[in-house]
Amino acid sequence: MPVLEAAVAREGLADRVEIIATSCRNRCDYGPSMNVYPGPTFYNELTPEAIEEIVREHLKHGQPATRWFFRPKLLRPSITSRKPQRYSP
Repeated sequence: MPVLEAAVAREGLADRVEIIATSCRNRCDYGPSMNVYPGPTFYNELTPEAIEEIVREHLKHGQPATRWFFRPKLLRPSITSRKPQRYSP
């Protein structure tokens, strides 16, 4: 949160942007994450660089930072969901 708060202040947006801390909203494996409203626009796996870009591009200039959009991770099939293989001696 300190990186986000500092970026918002640096861009002069503190009087127009409300920052609300929440739980991971059932997406803990994708964090840190951010939702921007109105929208909503979902961002995930954020770095300080990503936060700076999102604040500058999306919050200040109204252009979503597409490279940081939320993208679900591909799930690998579990061992139990694989088809059994025949044993051939």
